[in-house]
Amino acid sequence: MIGLSFVYPQSLWLLLLIPLTVALGLLGRRALSRARLWGGLALRAFLLLLIILALSGIQLRLPSNTLTAVFVLDVSDSIPTAEEERAEQLIRTAVNEMPAGDRAAIVIFGEDALVERLASPDSSLSRLTSAPITTRTDVGSAMQLAMALFPDEGARRLVLLSDGRENLGYALKQAELAALQDIEMVYVPLGVNSAEAEVLLESLDAPTDIREGQEFDLNVVVQSTVQTEAVLRILADDRLVHTQELALQPGANPYVIPIRDAQPGFHRYRAQIVPAVDNRLQNNEASAFTVVSGPPSILLVEGQPGEGDNLSAALEAAEMKISRITPGELPATLPELAQYDAIILANVPAAALPTGTMEALPVYVRDLGRGLLMTGGDSAFGAGGYLRTPLETAMPVFMDVKSRELAANLALIVAVDKSGSMGRCHCDDPDLNQSYTAAETGQPKVDIAKEAIMRSAAALGPEDYLGVVTFDAMAHWSLTTQKLVDPLALEQAIGTFKADGQTNMASGINAAYESLKNIDAKRKHIILMTDGWVRTGELTPLVEEMKAQGITLSVIAAGEGSAEYLEALAEAGGGRYYPAVDMMSVPDVFLKETVKSVGEYIIEEPFYPLPANPSPALRGIDVTDLPALLGYNGTSPKSTARLDLLTPRGDPLLASWQYGLGRAAAWTSDMKGQWATNWVSWNDYARFSAQMVGWLLPAPKVEGLTSQVSLQDEGALISLNAVDQDERPINFLNITARLIGPDLNTIELPLSQTGSGQYEALARIANPGTYLVWIGASDNQVSLGQLTMGLVVPYSPEYRASGANLGLLEELARITGGGPLAEPVNAFLHNLPSIDSAREVWRTLLLLAAILFPLDVALRRVMLSPRDLQKARTWLRSHLPGAERQAQSGEPILGQLFSARDRARSRDRKLREQSERASQSPPPFARSEPEPTQPQPPQEEAPQAAEDPADSGDAMARLRAAKKRARRE
Repeated sequence: MIGLSFVYPQSLWLLLLIPLTVALGLLGRRALSRARLWGGLALRAFLLLLIILALSGIQLRLPSNTLTAVFVLDVSDSIPTAEEERAEQLIRTAVNEMPAGDRAAIVIFGEDALVERLASPDSSLSRLTSAPITTRTDVGSAMQLAMALFPDEGARRLVLLSDGRENLGYALKQAELAALQDIEMVYVPLGVNSAEAEVLLESLDAPTDIREGQEFDLNVVVQSTVQTEAVLRILADDRLVHTQELALQPGANPYVIPIRDAQPGFHRYRAQIVPAVDNRLQNNEASAFTVVSGPPSILLVEGQPGEGDNLSAALEAAEMKISRITPGELPATLPELAQYDAIILANVPAAALPTGTMEALPVYVRDLGRGLLMTGGDSAFGAGGYLRTPLETAMPVFMDVKSRELAANLALIVAVDKSGSMGRCHCDDPDLNQSYTAAETGQPKVDIAKEAIMRSAAALGPEDYLGVVTFDAMAHWSLTTQKLVDPLALEQAIGTFKADGQTNMASGINAAYESLKNIDAKRKHIILMTDGWVRTGELTPLVEEMKAQGITLSVIAAGEGSAEYLEALAEAGGGRYYPAVDMMSVPDVFLKETVKSVGEYIIEEPFYPLPANPSPALRGIDVTDLPALLGYNGTSPKSTARLDLLTPRGDPLLASWQYGLGRAAAWTSDMKGQWATNWVSWNDYARFSAQMVGWLLPAPKVEGLTSQVSLQDEGALISLNAVDQDERPINFLNITARLIGPDLNTIELPLSQTGSGQYEALARIANPGTYLVWIGASDNQVSLGQLTMGLVVPYSPEYRASGANLGLLEELARITGGGPLAEPVNAFLHNLPSIDSAREVWRTLLLLAAILFPLDVALRRVMLSPRDLQKARTWLRSHLPGAERQAQSGEPILGQLFSARDRARSRDRKLREQSERASQSPPPFARSEPEPTQPQPPQEEAPQAAEDPADSGDAMARLRAAKKRARRE
């Protein structure tokens, strides 16, 4: 049965314009006949109806007997290979037997879903080639993609071939949407009777936190589908602490592993199972974290050996547990850093930190609530290369001294020798006759210089000037002297020059000198890097002239073969000389020279600290009796930092702040005898140090708060139980959790109360890895304490279980009115309600309206008389296709008429002439007797000539007569 539908039914309100149009036509009618008037109004109303129906998107609904089946195939890792092949063969059989007119589409999915084939009536099927990510199963996304492939007509069926072990998404929601769209879902369970041997570590449970010296047990559960032997290994912080041989039985196999003598700190335990037979190795490991409570654990990182001797002794006297390491030993991952309550960087340069540590430390403070202290020295703060680094964001001070005037502090030009001797030739004979041995080994000196320039730029402020000039036989500007550019632009500017050519140091120094003359800066400095080979000209007068103009010169002698006169050149230029025998130390030398050139990073002068605000570090200490210091690192305070102690210049000496959940502090002087000679021998030094570090420590755990985090198929289940001193539950607390992933991204979520004193939250976890969980509890904005736990996702939930989840498959089918698919051919069984097909007709209606519109105009505007109709009829006849042929066929008749007229005129003329001669001349002789009368042929011409009206001169009459004669002939 044909029906109508509208895409924009609201447009049908425009039909009210039709009676209005008719009414206006009747009111404004002209002198038209009744027929023309009503005919025009009817045509106009019809045109308006066509346009309105087109605007409303009118469609013809036609019955459709087609069926479209979309096959959704699960190829995730939980599907055995044999089952995957069986499912593919089932799809192939169903498509091959598909009735004519029906259509089939295919979606292949795992963690993501891909379209293998669009809906098509083609009954042939090639090999399936789509390759989605198979480490997870997202049935919901696959169903969503499949529903988008269905056409808007006919019957629709979704065939799901899966084990139903969903660990991403929410398929039940998609099933409800499918039911609303009249899409039936049927399923084929995969992996129901899988006979593959599988052994997996289902769980490893450890207590969240224990006291120091307390013994505890690890609970291990091993799942096995077969009877087999295996070896269980337990590792504590990557140390093997237990090995056990197991005889596994089908099902769950629980084991208890005792742990003794756990040291205070944050410990990670791992369990590994090595079975005799197994199918997947991804699920043979599990992990757990335990926090052993004890004295505060402090990690002291020393930039140089002995840097933290005095500080370490002071903290140990306060019963803190100190671990001293070098910068290279500093952990680079957040779980390893989480073993410590606070970290102290004692004069540690930024370049010495392992890769990843710079990014992990801010998260360590902000999201785990731990403490961080940086102490000063010649390799700390800005002088240590921390300017504009991730670690600077966690500190309460900026690593440079903000200019108190809008003037540049330093204009620095780096002059780099790019002659041929600056290649891979590390020379070993430093004489001025250049008799060196060339050895093509090591990194080119110019490449080391590029890295050194980048390091130097990191120590400059935004108002400072930087220029880079290279020289061989002449000078070449890589970066004209300008205010500091961004690192990417600088890297591109200096990345092209390479070692080649002769050496002309004078050209490079001259170019730098001329450029600095017109720069307005407090300090103007040139750093020259060269090996000094091929000495050209005397440079001492030029360098002395520069010094007189306030422009200083320092020299970095590159390599063992550097010329000896370079040291004297640096002395004449008022700068410093650096014999960089080890080329790999050149970047550090550049940084130190730049820091000294800036002059604000390290300030060496005696001073007495000035208290600025009440400080926990100075509790119980007489601030009027603070000893003098001999120097400090120049820094600038951040707006929200608390300034505990200041220098006479107003620079921070001790600054602290709350950074996220944790705390950070900056002590800009050192903690050894260089600047703090009087300070470390001060009677209250130990008290001051202990209180300063103690303020950084996280809030202690409150008795009565116990938490746990466990791994579920849906993600991480975080739970907390709160009771008071009388073991009564504490309700209506504000509990917040932060989940920090292996990529250092943080998820914050509140815990909802699920019972008396019980709070829970579920965090979805996408990837395997080590996660840290911080939980903070408060009551009416008053903090009750915080807890830190760890969770390791050793493998995807895809490998956690085997077999089919028939419960989910049955529920999906029930919602949509489907069930299990018994036979492949039933995928195209026509027992579903069919959706009529829609055919758009608005284009046809608009075309018809365009054709009828001129007729509507003609009825209203064009007035024709009978004579106009006669002219039109004549014009049409003359322009008909046969009119030309008729004109051509009439030409011979006219020609005959004209010929007959000419012959008639000729005969008339001859008769008149004969008649005239006969009347004027008698016959020449007479006959005696008359001649016998002979019969003469009838003479028609003479009588006709006598009767011809041609004598009257009427040409038309003669023509008509000739025409008649021609007809008789």
